[in-house]
Amino acid sequence: MTTPTTERELESPTETVELPATETVQRALHEATAHLYDELAVAGETTELPPEVFDGLEELYVATGEESVTTVRISYERE
Repeated sequence: MTTPTTERELESPTETVELPATETVQRALHEATAHLYDELAVAGETTELPPEVFDGLEELYVATGEESVTTVRISYERE
């Protein structure tokens, strides 16, 4: 008899990368955020993504441009 698989076991583990909020990290993130925003907008993803995604990217872009970010954490899940 096998044990049923729990929902948690089916989920991919979340990986998190924590970076220091230095000027260099914020400048790189600022440029990367602009590039991501542009690529999504040009590719027509605006119709598939909720406006909150673009609002969040805009907020991140401004914050990293002002170098007012205190913590940088990037979380993702792999298949």
